[in-house]
Amino acid sequence: MLQSEVRRLITTLSKTTWQKLLLYFMLYLLPVLLFAELADEVRERETLLFDSAILHWVHTTVSSPVMDRIVVTITDFGYVWWVGGLTIIGLLILLYYKQRRNALILALGVAGSAIINIILKLIFQRDRPQLWERIVVENSASFPSGHAMASASLALCAIVIFWPTRWRYPVLISGIIYMFVIAFTRLYLGVHYPTDIIAGWLMAIAWVLIVAGLARHWRIKKT
Repeated sequence: MLQSEVRRLITTLSKTTWQKLLLYFMLYLLPVLLFAELADEVRERETLLFDSAILHWVHTTVSSPVMDRIVVTITDFGYVWWVGGLTIIGLLILLYYKQRRNALILALGVAGSAIINIILKLIFQRDRPQLWERIVVENSASFPSGHAMASASLALCAIVIFWPTRWRYPVLISGIIYMFVIAFTRLYLGVHYPTDIIAGWLMAIAWVLIVAGLARHWRIKKT
């Protein structure tokens, strides 16, 4: 009886419904599942060989005194105080133009991401790489990368906000460049493993999309 009811339910679902369910899975659940799988590999130290090889390659291939000065300056744009400052400016502009839903996406997307990052760092307590003498000092845990998560959250919020406008592609390209540049600086400085970066991106994607989905639902309910 139960099997027949399940089959009937499946057949009654339209193709459009299945497409929406697949889209929701890809957008919301898949990044979380990938993060969970990656975190499990990190806990078991299965990624250490890959992580170390990438860091050594970056260090030996790109490192120079000139690059040191450039990267130390650029990496500041991924710190919480810089991302927070840009977020506050963005919020003021959005509220001035009465874009309350977009202001909500930006505020929750960036602030929530920062809180999640702190919690995850406390849970995993992964040590920072110690592969060479670093030119910057970082004392917090390594996994997931706060710089990667903060920059990705800010970029993704901007992409979500500007997507319905004619600025979607310039913002998309700029956001992706920003994310990758900040991530590269963390690898260059040897303060994060590549898997720290990937984990930060995955959680940022999951969180910002959840916030955007809830904000969209709130807009529909209001209308």
